[in-house]
Amino acid sequence: MYYVLYLTTASFLLFQVLYTVVPLLYSKVKKLDPALDEKSLSVLVPAYNEERTIQNCLDAMDGLNYRNHEIIIVNDGSKDRTFERLQELLDLRINYRKPNQRLKYKRVRGFYQSALYPHIYVIDKLNGGKADSLNAGIDYADGDIVITLDADSMLEANSLKYVNQYFHDPSIVALGGTVKIVQGAKRKDGEIHESFTGKGIVRSQMISYIHSFYVRKLTQSYFNSIVVISGAFGAFYRELMYEVNGFRSTVGEDIDITLKIHEYIKANKLKQRLVYAPEAVCFTECPEDMKNFYKQRIRWQKAFVDCILIYWSKLSRSFKPGISVFFAIDGFILGTLTVFTTVFHLIDAAFSGSNLFIAFLLFIITIIINAVQLGISFLLCRKYGGHFTLWEYVKMLAFSQYDLISYRLVLMYINVIGTFKYFDNDNGWGFVERKGVASIGRNTSASAR
Repeated sequence: MYYVLYLTTASFLLFQVLYTVVPLLYSKVKKLDPALDEKSLSVLVPAYNEERTIQNCLDAMDGLNYRNHEIIIVNDGSKDRTFERLQELLDLRINYRKPNQRLKYKRVRGFYQSALYPHIYVIDKLNGGKADSLNAGIDYADGDIVITLDADSMLEANSLKYVNQYFHDPSIVALGGTVKIVQGAKRKDGEIHESFTGKGIVRSQMISYIHSFYVRKLTQSYFNSIVVISGAFGAFYRELMYEVNGFRSTVGEDIDITLKIHEYIKANKLKQRLVYAPEAVCFTECPEDMKNFYKQRIRWQKAFVDCILIYWSKLSRSFKPGISVFFAIDGFILGTLTVFTTVFHLIDAAFSGSNLFIAFLLFIITIIINAVQLGISFLLCRKYGGHFTLWEYVKMLAFSQYDLISYRLVLMYINVIGTFKYFDNDNGWGFVERKGVASIGRNTSASAR
């Protein structure tokens, strides 16, 4: 058992070196080129029981600096007043656009166009889940590129401009943007200013998102090994989505579609890439209490376990080496398996009194690595246009040490529980309650109330 500890520790340190060196040395900000032709984009927003948040999403869409796009909101049989709220906000009229009928999804009851904003459409369909809703949106979309958002996602004004710029590189077939926490964000003089505020669980997620995107995704993108394009903000060529048969109805449709695309690229011997676009930004409302945080992270862990079981046996033959290494070693072995081995060794050290020095040493190393990587992620956040003040970065770094011995331990517990709960066979929406109190739209100001 100790050999496993030594091996995983060595692997952990190797990946931490990559996550430290690559973002620091190889990150480069793309300057926006306003002269580029605008590709046609279809923004897809699946919505289930989102009457509280859908207006914030629409308000942010109203400020987008892009002309050649349409927005398709997919009401997935909501049980609240989501559809009625869309009718109030958009003044919907029946539209007779025909779907391409290349993907499968639950029956569509109606396709509507806004009389107030002609580029906004609504699909009203029977409940089938998030993946099912996205497939319906793809099938009705007119754009060459489809962008997937959550209903509580709010796009920054130039986000579509950056998506368009990245897709002018012919080797890029899909990308993920930066997702930030909206609580604490405020629009001022046309810019989004962020602040490190709110409950501890919100501040923990702010730090986690900054680290995840500016360190982990930048590194994975460098090696063309992005494991997941977040469902909160992803972009794909529509024809590619048809080629891979769209989204699979599963608990983790965003991980699954990312791996399906990697598999498709390898099978067809294509020299194409999935990348992270740090300049393309959207904001999302994170859970503000432990109940909803638990539900969200349980769903994420179940999604990962689902894809491990499906793709593990064919990693070596169906995927390029980079994605296999990051998915299998960094994702599964270090992200899930070592949670169990760590708990075992901590219990063993506590009761036997042996290896306490090794446990303490590993803890100190973890603290140092955490501080260094967070410092790099804050530096990159600022480099890519983040508007936290220097004092707030200091507060984040200080809070991160408390985060290590509090919310990180909760995440370890959730990883264990989520792994076991995967087998309860619940693949529904996993609905997390949103309050809809924070927005970056031009018509509202965000706050952490």
